[in-house]
Amino acid sequence: MESPIVDYLRVYGGPAALTLGLIVLLRGIYRLVRVRLLFHHLLAKHPKGSQQSDAFTVLSYNFPEFDNCFYIDIWPFVQPLLCITSPDLAVQVCQTYALPKPAVLQNFFQPFTGGWNIFTTNGPEWKRARSLFNPAFSASAVLHHTSQIVEEAQVYVDILREHATKGDTFSLDRMTCSYVMDIIGSIAINKRLKSQREYNPLAAAMRSVAEWNCQDEELNPFIRWNPLRPIMHWYNGRTMTCYIGDALEERYQRWRQNQPSDRHRKSIMDLVIADFMSTRSAKEDRLDPEFKAWATIQVRTFLFAGHDSTAATIVYSIYMLSKHPELLARVRAEHDQVFGDVSSTAQTLTQHPELINQLPLTLAVIKETLRLFPAASALRWGQPGVHLQDQNGTKYPTDGLCIWILHGAIQRNPNYWKDPSAFLPERWLVGPDHPLYPPKGGWRAFEQGPRDCIGQTLALLDIKVTLLLVLREFDFQDQYAEWDRLHPSAGPNTVFGERAYQVPQGASHPAQGMPCRVSQRQHIG
Repeated sequence: MESPIVDYLRVYGGPAALTLGLIVLLRGIYRLVRVRLLFHHLLAKHPKGSQQSDAFTVLSYNFPEFDNCFYIDIWPFVQPLLCITSPDLAVQVCQTYALPKPAVLQNFFQPFTGGWNIFTTNGPEWKRARSLFNPAFSASAVLHHTSQIVEEAQVYVDILREHATKGDTFSLDRMTCSYVMDIIGSIAINKRLKSQREYNPLAAAMRSVAEWNCQDEELNPFIRWNPLRPIMHWYNGRTMTCYIGDALEERYQRWRQNQPSDRHRKSIMDLVIADFMSTRSAKEDRLDPEFKAWATIQVRTFLFAGHDSTAATIVYSIYMLSKHPELLARVRAEHDQVFGDVSSTAQTLTQHPELINQLPLTLAVIKETLRLFPAASALRWGQPGVHLQDQNGTKYPTDGLCIWILHGAIQRNPNYWKDPSAFLPERWLVGPDHPLYPPKGGWRAFEQGPRDCIGQTLALLDIKVTLLLVLREFDFQDQYAEWDRLHPSAGPNTVFGERAYQVPQGASHPAQGMPCRVSQRQHIG
């Protein structure tokens, strides 16, 4: 004889299971709505499209007693987060413990790079790549590329002259992205992409990936699940891989034939191919397929990281100097003192590239720009037994957590920086006893520790050369007032009181691409 429970399940089991499933579904929908409302209220204080990290930076201001870090747990929608907002804890994450990169980073980088790369790998694989590329990014090796940077910068200057003659409004960010893409193409694979003046499939595909990329800030399901996105990512990825593959084969054949480089200095991949082949036979007609596939991914990584954030920093540096004319005059005076006549600057720099390191105020401007407008934040993966400890002795477990190092929050934290929202390049020129002196571990634009940005020396050189060649010749004026008149919209349009707030498009870029007008400077000293 069957039990009453069995009889009950036979009769009511189906409806009961259906009811239970419906309850679970409704609970999930309720949680989804609640979480989305939380983020909606948080992001509603910022303009549409602004970056999520800024919203969490503002959130941290609401809890000044927790200036070190805070936890966010909205699983299963995102991995539980430990958000870092103090220099000391950031140092522990990236330097003391040197925690690994999380696998979730690869989701973001995949469309740009096509595979696991020097930025997303960990352990022996990362160490192998880093040791292989380190010589190509040394200070001396990078300085040897100055003439290539100047070559592309002169095209950039010519285009600015054309805009000055026309008096039109244009996107300074879009124009600068093409310019820096040409620089990194020349340095990475020894090819002039010429994307500033004409269509180049490699440059166009990389920028298309950035435009089609969908980040966590995007909540609109019609945008997030656009069926064209994976198709465009596949097409752009194939275009970049084929183009770079052909370029690598060309560099390999030149290496085999021991031909001198046809352009200036050897490219990054020339050096890496030579190093790779030092333990292999040169008899193969084609480059080793496995190495070629790996090298292609790394080149795609350098092309993305090497142009995207650098271009944005150039634009923000010009923008901030245009807002501070007294400081701009001091920078121009520094350039006059070191390089003399404006018309001969490019030639002088090409012949004496070491002079670029005699511009302390210019470097201070760049570092202060990166403090207020960092190109990105950083992610690390917590480990068992690793606890971060603040100055009060409180310990924060990290196991199973994605650690989000909020560069913007750290670099604007009022508990560590005097006048944190003010643009004060003097911070980088004063001594340790001065109240403006930066806190230890507080500036993380290129991160710190063993996983710092391998290309930071090249990025700083690109920016310094660009500022040197454009600031004494041109005056810049943003056109946000005109943009807002032509594109009226409700809601806030500033972040931290700044109209040129950052938006996620690859790295962080100025809103609306920095609408700008440029004019020839009237009184050139």
